[in-house]
Parts: sequence; structure tokens; C-alpha cells
Amino acid sequence: MERLKKNSQFLRVKNLGVSVREKPFWLQVCLAEEETSSFGVIATKRLGGAVRRNKAKRIVRMLCTNPNLYININRPLDIVVLPRTGLFETSFFFLEKIFTDALSKAFIRL
Repeated sequence: MERLKKNSQFLRVKNLGVSVREKPFWLQVCLAEEETSSFGVIATKRLGGAVRRNKAKRIVRMLCTNPNLYININRPLDIVVLPRTGLFETSFFFLEKIFTDALSKAFIRL
């Protein structure tokens, strides 16, 4: 899985994709231009200090790089995750379930 790095890539997902809002994060998804899926993380200062933002990014990276969560998805997607404060209050097991459900919802709406 590739990483989204350029601002134009994030804007394309925001403008062309669909959003799913859950308590621990917001998910923005659109169909990928390339053959592989990509993801990016936007951790704003509203989330907390640098240590908290970096921890949120590590958790989201662990979620996004788990190949077992993409079994029902048969097309490459570009995914942007915006972590919220609920991310730290939820166990990783439930985060995986919420991520899978949110990804399925977004894929149906595409």
C-alpha cells in the first residue's frame, strides 16, 4: 500500500470521494487513479500535541496497512483518515471493526 504525500492527492480524495464519519476517525475514500491503493493521514493540532498526533498516525498506519481489512474490497482505493480524540479511547480490536465497517460503507457509496 502506497502513501499519499502531495497536497493535490489529498485534495483529489476530498473533492471526488465520499466521507464516512465515525467516533474515532473520519474516513474519506475515492477510487484510485493508479493500480495500487494509497492512504494518507491528517492529524491536526486539535487532536493534541506532537506526541499525541504521532501516536494517532502510528495507530492509523497500523490499521491501513493490515491486508485482512481489505478482503471485501476488489478495487484500488485512495483513503484519507482524519483521527479524532475518540481514537485514543477505543481498543485496537474495535478500531479494526469500525475501520472495516466504515470502509465498506464508503465503498458502497462510491
